[in-house]
Amino acid sequence: MSTPNLLPSSSIPGMFADTEEAMVMDSDCLDDSWMRRPLIPITIPEHLTFNPEEERARLHRQYLLMLEQAFSGTDSNTGIEESDETDAFLADEFRALDLESPTDEEDIANFFNGITKDKDYAPYPNKTTALLDILDNLPRLRLSTSQMQMILWLLKETGATDVPSYKVFRQLQADLRELCGSSPKAYTSGLGNHFYVNDIRDSVARDFSNPEIARHLQFYPEETDGPISEVWQAARWKEFSPAQLTPMYARGLRQFYIEELAQLKDGSYVIPHNWIIRDKILHADCTDASFSPEGWTVSSTTRSVAASEFELNFEDIVARLGDSDIVWKDKTTIPEMPNPLRKLAQGDDLYVVMIPVWADDVSGNKSKQYNKHINLYMVNSCLPGHLLQQEYFIRFVSTSPHATSPEQFSALRDQVRETETNPVRCFNAHTKRPCRFILRVPSLPADNPQQSEEASHIGGNGNMGCRKCHTGGPHEHTESDFGYDALHYEGVFRTAQEIRDELQKQLRQAMYGVEKTVSDMQTATGVKDKVAQHWIEQLLAKAKDLKQADPSRSIESVAEELQKWFDDQPGDKINPLLDIAGLDPSQDTPVEILHTILLGIIKYIWHMVHTSMSDTDRDLFAIRLQATNIDGLTVPPIRAAYMMQYRNNLIGKHFKTLMQTMAFHVHDIVMPAQFRLIKAAGALGALLWVPEIENMAQYLKDLDTLIGNVLDAFGDVDPSKILIKIKLHLLPHLLSDIRRFGPAIRNSTEVFECYNAIFRLCSIYSNHQAPSRDIALKFCGMDRLRHMISGGYYWSDGDKKWVQAGKSVLDILHSKPIIQRHLGWVAPTKLTPGLIRMKSKKKAIPVEWSMTKASEYSTRLNVPLSSLWRHGTTVTAQSGDRCAIGSWVIFKDDAMSDLYYVGRVYELLIHEQGASSDATQLVTLESFNLGDSLHPDFDCPVLQRVDSLGGKDFTVIESKLIQFIISVQHDCRLMHCRASLLQPQVQERQIMEKTNHAISHSDDEHFIINMFALHNATLLRKALPRSLTTPRPLYEDRRAHHAEIASLLRTTQAVKRAQTQEKRKATLASNRAKKQAAEEARKEKAPEHDGEYEGEMISDEEEAEESHDEQIPPPRKRRRGGRGTGRS
Repeated sequence: MSTPNLLPSSSIPGMFADTEEAMVMDSDCLDDSWMRRPLIPITIPEHLTFNPEEERARLHRQYLLMLEQAFSGTDSNTGIEESDETDAFLADEFRALDLESPTDEEDIANFFNGITKDKDYAPYPNKTTALLDILDNLPRLRLSTSQMQMILWLLKETGATDVPSYKVFRQLQADLRELCGSSPKAYTSGLGNHFYVNDIRDSVARDFSNPEIARHLQFYPEETDGPISEVWQAARWKEFSPAQLTPMYARGLRQFYIEELAQLKDGSYVIPHNWIIRDKILHADCTDASFSPEGWTVSSTTRSVAASEFELNFEDIVARLGDSDIVWKDKTTIPEMPNPLRKLAQGDDLYVVMIPVWADDVSGNKSKQYNKHINLYMVNSCLPGHLLQQEYFIRFVSTSPHATSPEQFSALRDQVRETETNPVRCFNAHTKRPCRFILRVPSLPADNPQQSEEASHIGGNGNMGCRKCHTGGPHEHTESDFGYDALHYEGVFRTAQEIRDELQKQLRQAMYGVEKTVSDMQTATGVKDKVAQHWIEQLLAKAKDLKQADPSRSIESVAEELQKWFDDQPGDKINPLLDIAGLDPSQDTPVEILHTILLGIIKYIWHMVHTSMSDTDRDLFAIRLQATNIDGLTVPPIRAAYMMQYRNNLIGKHFKTLMQTMAFHVHDIVMPAQFRLIKAAGALGALLWVPEIENMAQYLKDLDTLIGNVLDAFGDVDPSKILIKIKLHLLPHLLSDIRRFGPAIRNSTEVFECYNAIFRLCSIYSNHQAPSRDIALKFCGMDRLRHMISGGYYWSDGDKKWVQAGKSVLDILHSKPIIQRHLGWVAPTKLTPGLIRMKSKKKAIPVEWSMTKASEYSTRLNVPLSSLWRHGTTVTAQSGDRCAIGSWVIFKDDAMSDLYYVGRVYELLIHEQGASSDATQLVTLESFNLGDSLHPDFDCPVLQRVDSLGGKDFTVIESKLIQFIISVQHDCRLMHCRASLLQPQVQERQIMEKTNHAISHSDDEHFIINMFALHNATLLRKALPRSLTTPRPLYEDRRAHHAEIASLLRTTQAVKRAQTQEKRKATLASNRAKKQAAEEARKEKAPEHDGEYEGEMISDEEEAEESHDEQIPPPRKRRRGGRGTGRS
């Protein structure tokens, strides 16, 4: 029988007969040569009937399966459900549109030579290509290949000129990447995983050469007695040795290095030992040097000298005196001169840049189907904290579905360490001259399980569950009076050196081949490293093999052989983060408030509360929550019904809202202990989400009290919670973290979590053949675009100098707000305090002064009754808040006064003839008195209306006296407000006949200042009397209270363990009975089988039951993303 022709018909689109361009993808993303291989003829056995149509359909299905695999990876079950929609069925259409005509370098060159070039759009050829590149590199507006090709086709069809083909456009982007961008670098980890990394040195170099960034960079630690808002004002930077910080100060082309002789303007000589900012001025701590016949000497006292007092540096002094004339009397105490770092800088300014690095596992899919990637991002923490909350300043480092975070950190460590011996040269857009920089890693922001992994820690479910200290142990210890009390405080801190030593002990012990010994060491110390564990498992296996091969060998000889083998192996043997100078992963992983507070403490409380509610209580709570006055809270509109319906699936923004409002709505619903816990958590949250700290000592004292209240309140509700939830124990560590890193909000990872959305868009438009490379390459393109349109400098080989993009390119960022928003850049806005925004002239009809409420209460103002005024909508406070009618504000009655008052905006007025004058912009406020004591239930200040002759009292002030907005809630508990109102539902913007219940406030007189609100929390506490803001401990003698709780806990935990043991025994017995019954049934069907297997099974189960350890560990949580046991 002849072999039939199995080649598909050319009439079927996308079949193998026409596959040269069937899959239109980026040529550098997928090698499709396998699709062009000739088909191997298949011989059909004679006994089979051949049906051409069925065979064609079968081949078509097979082709579609292969096409799916090409997009989703080599394995069709990789779980990737989204990919670039450029497929074979669109290929014919694009070829017909003639979008792919240029196919070689000559055609591409001809295109560029034939178009009109515009130097104002350099380095782009013209405006068209510039706008196309912007459109293709907007972070949150990703385009697939097919979409970009359709855009190009659309431009051509509309008659636009100089429109490039798709391949020409991609070639242009590749050329721009070579000119002013960077490309991912390939790495292969010690475990054999391959991935790509965007060089962090290139990212920081672009920061220096970007004028929008360089002018904000701060390189020196600062000592301040005033507010602390930045990391360089806290203690962390000061922990680095002076040689690890920026070692020089530059004035013009002259650099003054530490540990070098310098001359001051008064002619005296000093040796500066560090550079530090004091009173907003750069200073150096110096020792005086003087010349004597015996040689130069140095005093033992240190004094602070302003940088402006330095005149000559070491090179100038040597040039004037000669190197032979600088002879030191006591050479042993004098550092090497010149400073070795001066030689590394080679005449350029030398700076040290701090780069915190974030890591976590992230899904590469937008759907719920999990597609695990490990991502690394970084920021430049030499920038102010308020800038680092913008996506514009986040930098992608690497991602991989295969390589773990330690493997990727290894590549980052190598880059950091290389800068120490070879500082990176770049252009400083602020000083307009070249400079060099060295990189340091000061911290590792992440969620708690990731930080445990970075700290080589066993995880929160281990006996020693804290990555930062040695608190913890078996239940006999943690349930004792001493052990339970210790969980409420910081323990003895871990150190990087201690972790290194412990890992070396574990590796050495693994060479003896006893797995239990290593496991016991990990359990006892809490040290378990992912990299070291890889080697431990290999060593244990090899030790076992060597012993089995020669049982007579001694353990020491086996260990010695394994030690030699181990020393010869390449790659990292332990956590690479332990090898970064100045970094201690155990202490430099600051507690992160998003996951620890919102997704930890508040989530636990919310679960306790809503699970204890009845359906009626849930409905009542939802109605109350919906009635919350959100003015002054800066939260999105509350969807109370949604939150209650999906109460087990809330996210961070919901918990942030609940933290600030829940206390006002749970009266008569929860138990008193739960109510105390809700209030304690709300008060703690308000003190943590502050951008600056006015008085660090007082702040930490207040914070210590509030943390203690939360932990003690948790103990009253559920004493065992702190045993199984490590996030509770981590709260005391906030004190040292804030002291070292500044406000906790500076270590929040919310901006990184938001940035994951950009990563996912890059992931789903990769063809998944090389996801690490594709995603890194796309981020390179976005970084390049951001750099170019921000005015970043790049080296021009043609001009032999550092240049910027053309004028028209630079104007795009500053003149197009839509581009700013898409790039995540918030343009600086100039606020005008006191400015009142008018209604439109159609709505704001001028009224006479006598018709305004202000005319009745403005005794101090001499305003003609016939003058015309217009009503406004909002007024800008001194803080920048926009306050509308009905907003509660803090104000002054005189600009020079130190007294603050509380009022509610009633009326905003602008004089018809003088709207630009402050004196002609007035605010009418409803007056309220601030109570002398706190509310007995809510522990918040109370407000009561000021009556004037039996009516309301008002105050009229100039608009510029409004200080800031606050959150105030009605005292529904005191006034017994009920859900007696009926409000019509609104669906699709239409008012329906259906109604919802709403709260009817009993009066408009009694209110409570919401001290749980996050917005303006610092300003509010500064304005109120200290007696109303001082935290009060729940228990004066906390240790005695903990001992009481521990006594109760031991009893309840013993009962729980006994119940669990009985349940386990019952389960074993039930399983044994079922197996016996099944075995008997099997014997009846197959009597020839004996019962040996049954006896062995029963014996094994009984033995397991007898040897079962009575200690019952806490229930293990579902692992997230396939992590190790540290996930919690």
